This record gives sequence, C-alpha cells and structure tokens, in this order.
Amino acid sequence: MRAANGKTRRAAGFTLIEIAIVVVIIGLLLGGILKGQEMVSNARVHHLMDQGAATRAAILGFSDRFHALPGDYALATRNIPGARVNGDGNGRVGGDPDVASQDGGRARATEIAAVWEHLSKAGFLTGAYDGNPAGVAGPWSCAPGTCLVNAFNGGLVLAHDRQHYHADPGNPANYKGGIARNQLTTGPFVPVEVMAELDRKGDDGDPAHGFLLIGHAYLATPEGGPRQCAAAAPGARMVEYWNLLSRNSDCGGVYLF
Repeated sequence: MRAANGKTRRAAGFTLIEIAIVVVIIGLLLGGILKGQEMVSNARVHHLMDQGAATRAAILGFSDRFHALPGDYALATRNIPGARVNGDGNGRVGGDPDVASQDGGRARATEIAAVWEHLSKAGFLTGAYDGNPAGVAGPWSCAPGTCLVNAFNGGLVLAHDRQHYHADPGNPANYKGGIARNQLTTGPFVPVEVMAELDRKGDDGDPAHGFLLIGHAYLATPEGGPRQCAAAAPGARMVEYWNLLSRNSDCGGVYLF
C-alpha cells in the first residue's frame, strides 16, 4: 500500500512467522505449567507414601520397644520422658469404637491424641504434639499440633476402628466398615488422583484390597447414588477402582496393621 507521499506503508498485523513464534511460546509456557503441576502432584504422592511408611515403621518400632502401642501404653509417664498421659494397655488405641469412654471413664479421644505425643517423646517421630483430646473430633478429623498432618493439612489418626472399606459378605452392595482393628488413616483432604497413585505405587492400586483401603467414609453416598472416591463397573456389586472422573478433592485411605 502506498501513502500520499508515494512511500510504501506496511499493512498492520502480524506475519505468519510472528504468529508461529507466539504460538510456540504459548505452547512452551503451557507445557511448563502442566509439567510443574505434574511435578507438584508427584511430590505430594511421594510425600504421602514416605510419610505412611515412616509412620507405620515408627508405630511398629514403638511397639517393639515398649510392647504396647503408642497412645495405649499404660506406663508412658514412667518410661517416656515428658509423656503426660498413660493409656489403659488393653491393646486397642482408643478402646471400643462403639462407645465414647473406656475403663475408668477415659475418653476415647484421650488415647488417640496421646499417640503422637508418645511417638515424639520416645524419639520415633519429630515434631511437638500436645496430646490434647480436644483436638480429636473423629476418625477423620484431628487438629495439627495434636496429630501428625499430611501434605494437605489433614490429621492422621491411629485408632482401634473400622474405618476401612468392607463389603457385607451377606450383601456386597451394603458397604460398611470391617471388623474393628488398630489402623492408621492417611488423613482427609487427599485428591482422588493422588490417592489412586499412592495406592498404585505403595500397594496394589485396588481401593478394596491390600493393606491400603479406601476409607469407608469416602464412599459416603446414599445407597443407589453415585459413588465418590471409588467406583465399580456397571452391574458390579463391589468397589473396584478409584473414581478419577469424580475429581473429588477430599478422599482418604486406611492402612491396616
């Protein structure tokens, strides 16, 4: 195009080469962002896996030294410097999950809260924990400072409970907790894709089998309604796989001992 003075004037806009350069730069930026998100997710998976392994090792090490589980140890104040609470020594952390108090009126939360104080004061775990039962609001709710927390700030709970997935043998469609036993939760607030990867890398990838099971609470749906953190194939009557399509950001699992 020529201007009034006879000189050629360049048309406004980008050339194909300039547009291609911009597209390449945007692609590189998006690729970097996605790769960064993947690295963060992988780091969280490894953190949960390492935390679970280290915590289970600490619990077993404590049990081997004191012949009792942390929280349930009846001689903690005598043999662990700085320990403030004894358990009742009945082999069940928190006692019976179906009653609110144990021997002598001891609250169930007392032993559950004492777990982390016993482990840390005995040198099996780093950090300071207050042992305050008020910090325990249930098997999936324990305050930081009372319980160890996961990468998503959810408190881990060691307790004699039935929070793991279990299908009623008489009616597999009736999902419920299994037989009560000492078990360790992963803590809540774990995205379903992280739980699935944790199960694949640390166990068998099946939320209904192995030593890492989906928490019964995270099937939390009305009977006949859509499942959240785990799912089954059409027509199947038992949980079969982690439900990645749910995009649920609050899932949890249970380690069995």
